[in-house]
Amino acid sequence: MAGIAWVNGRIVDADEPAIAVTDRGFMYGEGLFETMRAYGGRVFRLEQHLARMLRGAEELGLQEQARRLRSQEVTEALAASDLSDAVVRLTVTSSSAVVLVRPLSLPPAERYQRGCAAITLPSVITSVSLLRRIKSLNYLDKLLAQRTAEAAGAHEAILLDPDDYVIEAARRNVFAVIGGRAVTPPIRRGLLPGITRAAVMQVAARVGVGHEERDLTREELLSAKECFLTSSIAEILPVASVDGRTFRAAGPVTAALTQAYRDLVAEELNLSG
Repeated sequence: MAGIAWVNGRIVDADEPAIAVTDRGFMYGEGLFETMRAYGGRVFRLEQHLARMLRGAEELGLQEQARRLRSQEVTEALAASDLSDAVVRLTVTSSSAVVLVRPLSLPPAERYQRGCAAITLPSVITSVSLLRRIKSLNYLDKLLAQRTAEAAGAHEAILLDPDDYVIEAARRNVFAVIGGRAVTPPIRRGLLPGITRAAVMQVAARVGVGHEERDLTREELLSAKECFLTSSIAEILPVASVDGRTFRAAGPVTAALTQAYRDLVAEELNLSG
């Protein structure tokens, strides 16, 4: 099943042409998107995703279109899809507002058990760029980094700034467990402020795990006890190696935070079982 889409107020099949080829998002990448996960037909932290999109839209002058996407439109699209667990993507351009709902697709189970392999790569966009602060349709730098990692036999790319500080992964935020604390780079390094990243820091206290946002060099990352990546779809994905340096995949801190995060999702969405 390809899924369904809510496009400017109309429900269509996901593979049905519904946007003009002259749309500036299609032609120039002028637009924003959000990717979210639905559990039992409800999106986790939907309002936070909508708020992040609106902040980005205000930077680009697209707030009128962004305000067309509310929880009501997301709920309508999810109901039309008949999908309980799904990937929900919001897209806004100067002429279009879209809610795309597709079946949930996760990394292979073995990557949660054994961890994924990552390599570090230099970022081509500086930390002060507007494209670092918003989730824009201009995603080519991250796609190319991801392709480079996969061509090298890795699963993930971790981006570094010119001073060798960790920014984020091509598709996810980065955490390293150092001295028993979950360390993640600060927003000023130019990373996208992930919704799951914030939730992980919130639940850390529940399981007695300290956390901090601070600069993290590549050298520090390679000396960490554990490493994991976070995103709305994958949740918490353990890392088994970075640049050939191995970690304890799904170690005790990663495992504790994973369970705490899932408990938070169940709690906020009133999921049973």
